[in-house]
Amino acid sequence: MKLEVIYKGKQKAGELWRDENGYHFIYEDSFIIDDTTRPVSVNMPKNQKEYHSAELFHYFQSILSEGENRKQICKALGLDVSDDWGLLAYSCSEDTIGAITVKKIEE
Repeated sequence: MKLEVIYKGKQKAGELWRDENGYHFIYEDSFIIDDTTRPVSVNMPKNQKEYHSAELFHYFQSILSEGENRKQICKALGLDVSDDWGLLAYSCSEDTIGAITVKKIEE
């Protein structure tokens, strides 16, 4: 499953996905050249187009619910509480911490 990363509600910042090699993020060209946009994370500056990690990038982990709220959301969605990817995909499309939301890309 790929996720579309949305910046400040409307502009597509890039795409995030995972595979057998880990997690991957790629900025949209239009987002990179737009001087009014800020990078998704200070650890993911716009001067580099692609990022790869064995674990979910820290910024995306930071917008996930924690504690009892996380347990309740996971229970409602039928997810394991340790499933960061599932929680990101199914609960971060509205009202997240910060300027970023994610939406599933229908393939």
